[in-house]
Amino acid sequence: MKTFTLLGLVLLLGINSAQAQKSTISSAPFSEKDKNLIASVLETHVSLANKKDRDNRSYFENMTLDLDSTYYEVETLAKFSEKNDELNKFISQNLVRPSDYKGETVLVRFKVERFGEISKIHVLDTGISPTLSAEVIKLVKKMHNWIPAQIHGISVASFYVLPIKF
Repeated sequence: MKTFTLLGLVLLLGINSAQAQKSTISSAPFSEKDKNLIASVLETHVSLANKKDRDNRSYFENMTLDLDSTYYEVETLAKFSEKNDELNKFISQNLVRPSDYKGETVLVRFKVERFGEISKIHVLDTGISPTLSAEVIKLVKKMHNWIPAQIHGISVASFYVLPIKF
């Protein structure tokens, strides 16, 4: 699961900027700043995933679900669509990229409710320009309902961190 999560984040970071117009997807290398930013956010998640891999069965088998809670560890992560490339396509079609912020990466965290609605949108890096923060929040608000995370096949609320590269 951690490999899937890391792979998904790496794929999402492949989005490149193209002045203040609709964007295109590119496999440009990440700057050292981008790599450090992503690593700091993922560090806790990876250590929890390693523990979960060791104790996966007993961890989830003994869990009692509270449908009003938000879960940080789930069996199946929330996702934008059944198709893997739909999120990248949505971002490239809907994100307006100001030309003076080329190369910036913004990490945004939001809650995917148990019925797929998006809430509690928050930009994680406080040093990011308000212009970029506003664009990212606007983008996330445009997203239709997600497929929620699951535990024991039951939909639960969870947080999702999405890197957006300008």
